[in-house]
Amino acid sequence: MKLIPKLSPTQSIAAAFTALILVGTFLLMLPMSSASGKATNFFDAFLTSTSAFTVTGLASLDTGAYWSTFGHVVITFGVQIGGIGIIAFATLVAFLLDGKISLRNRTSVLAESSAPKRIDLKSYLKTIITTLLVFQSILFIFLAFRFFTEYDYSFDKALAHGAFHSLMTVNHAGFALYSDSLMGFAKDPWIILSVFFFAAIASLGMPVLIEIRDRLKLLIYSRLGQSTGYTMPRQWSLNSRIVLWATVFLIAAGTIGLTLAEWDNPATLGTMDPVQKVMTGLFDSSMTRTVGFNSVATGELDPGSWIGMNILMFIGGASGSTSGGIKIGTAVILIFIVYTEIRGDAAVNVGNRRLPRSMQRQALTIVTLYSAVIIGALFILRFTTNFTTDQLLFEIISSIGTVGLSTGITPELPDHAKFLLSLVMLFGRLGPIVVATSLALRKTKRHFEYPRESPLIG
Repeated sequence: MKLIPKLSPTQSIAAAFTALILVGTFLLMLPMSSASGKATNFFDAFLTSTSAFTVTGLASLDTGAYWSTFGHVVITFGVQIGGIGIIAFATLVAFLLDGKISLRNRTSVLAESSAPKRIDLKSYLKTIITTLLVFQSILFIFLAFRFFTEYDYSFDKALAHGAFHSLMTVNHAGFALYSDSLMGFAKDPWIILSVFFFAAIASLGMPVLIEIRDRLKLLIYSRLGQSTGYTMPRQWSLNSRIVLWATVFLIAAGTIGLTLAEWDNPATLGTMDPVQKVMTGLFDSSMTRTVGFNSVATGELDPGSWIGMNILMFIGGASGSTSGGIKIGTAVILIFIVYTEIRGDAAVNVGNRRLPRSMQRQALTIVTLYSAVIIGALFILRFTTNFTTDQLLFEIISSIGTVGLSTGITPELPDHAKFLLSLVMLFGRLGPIVVATSLALRKTKRHFEYPRESPLIG
């Protein structure tokens, strides 16, 4: 009799993330992790650790003031490990166990990681780590220089703040060393736009970034009259086309929507000049899909703006990135499924390509699971806390989308609500497909089919 059951790859992913979160929780509970030298409540430490390893950034304690240097190191370590692991871990498991897991499990794991199906494992993991570190290094240099020259930070403080916020930006974690996030830099385009740029680039996902890199390399070599040793099709991959066009649309729509909604709100954009209003609308709407920083008080936004931000947080970024949400690809596929049904076509076609039915079912499954968790969590919190429905809904979608934005109620939530949001963050990070597969302990193949019958719908 085995005392420790053999875990499937997807169960291993869930177990590994859970173990890391518990270790982080233990470290953050230690007196040396807090600036006051006192032990931290389990639920606050658990939420912070979960938020770090799932690269969310939602916090119930003031990140800059409450935690000590050791606490900041634990959070930073969690975000870095979580960021690399989210992109690479599922790929690593799938390739290392290639041939040892079922085709269905392998497909689910690869779908969550969005890795190319045929690629050298060592090269791919190296690309992931190198890309993240290069982006972080460039933004770190820029932010540290800006802090040192324009804000009179000491050299050590400029380096520390530059390193911390560059790491959070590229890994899409909304932790900040300031109580008001980045509101103090709302009128500084050098900081606001640089954070936006690197966050947006990182949100495209590794498959898209790799294709962009290869095409640029091919273009440069061809201009120089040299050969790269490989060729690429003239048409971009369907995934890249979906991600790039949808990203541009979401950035534009979010900027226009938030800017217009808050144009005359004196608590947010009302006192700014037109250029600053557009820049702030661009930054804060984009952060809903990626990092979770804010340059205006999220709690002071019009509730109508919260609805728009909920939609952006629900969609998130691209697969193969540290962004959360159901992912851009899933949202686009759903739109085309609806469009196909309205037209009465037999197959779902996107960009002169036909989508397999399995992918359509997967998209529907992801949205259904996400929606079920959101509704369930909202139902529980609405009857066990005193906050409004729109506040709680914003908090829950921010958690499951691993965004990290808050209307300001997180520190005031009771312990059971903090624990529930931590579980929601973990679910949102692992991905409904991986969670569903990990819970399926065994698969059985049906050797017959039931008679077909169509119930009434609509």
